[in-house]
Amino acid sequence: MQGLAGIKVPVHESDQVCPIHHVHMVYGDKFPQPFCEKCQHEKTLEEKKQFDRINTVKIARGDLRRVSLVDNVSEYNHTFDNFKAVQGSKEWQMKEAARKLAGKYFKDRTAQFNSIMYGTPGEGKTHLAMAMLNAVNQFSEPPQKCLFINVTSLFLAIKDSFDNPLERWTEKYAVKTLSNADLLVIDDLGSESAMSAKKGEASQFVQRILYQVTNRQHRIIVTTNLTLSELRQTYNPKLISRLLAGSKGKQLDFSGIQDKRY
Repeated sequence: MQGLAGIKVPVHESDQVCPIHHVHMVYGDKFPQPFCEKCQHEKTLEEKKQFDRINTVKIARGDLRRVSLVDNVSEYNHTFDNFKAVQGSKEWQMKEAARKLAGKYFKDRTAQFNSIMYGTPGEGKTHLAMAMLNAVNQFSEPPQKCLFINVTSLFLAIKDSFDNPLERWTEKYAVKTLSNADLLVIDDLGSESAMSAKKGEASQFVQRILYQVTNRQHRIIVTTNLTLSELRQTYNPKLISRLLAGSKGKQLDFSGIQDKRY
C-alpha cells in the first residue's frame, strides 16, 4: 500500500472482499481493520478534488481584495446592509435599484450589460458599487471573479510601471486583468483627467486603455461624478458607445442626494 509522502506500508491480503470493487481487502500492523485499497485510493482522490475546489473558490473570492485598486481600503467593507437610507428616500431608491442590478449579475453570469451610476461627489455611488460586487462575490456559485478599480489609482499605477518594469500594473497587465474579470467596477471615471497638466496626452493615454478594456469587457459597473452629457463631451464616441452598452434602464442618477461624507 502507498502511504503518505509515497512511503510504502506493508499490508496483507484478507479473506474479506470489497462489495464495490470485488477484490480482496487488505490489512496491516497499523491498519488491523481490513479495507479496500481501491476504495481508499478513490477516497484520497476525492478529498484532493474537494480541497482543490475549496482552494479555487477561496482564490476566486479573494481576488476582490487581492487584485482590486481602491481609493481607501475601508471601501471593501461597503455592503447593502451598512448603506444607510430612509425608506422612500432617493438614497433608498438608489439602493434598491443597485440591489436589483446586482441580482441580475448574480443570477446570470453570461448577461452582458453595463450599469452607470452618476451624480455629484459624496452621494453613495462608490458604496453601492462595492456593495454590488461584495454581494456577487460572496454568493455566486461557482464564484465570479469580481474586481473594483478606482480609475485614478489605476492610471497612477500604470504610469509607475513606465519607470519600473517590475511593477505589476503595466498597461498589458491592466488590460488583461480588467478584461478577464466576470464583473468589473470602474470607479470615479473622469477623475483621472486631473492627473496631468498635459491633459490632451493624458486623455489619449487614458482613452486608449479604457477602449481596450471596454472592447473586451461587457459587464461593467461605472461610477462617475460627470453627467451623461459630460461623459459624451469628455470621451471618444466609440468609447462612450461601449461604456453605455446595454445600460438602458440601468443608469442610476444620484443627483439631489445630500453629501453622505459629512
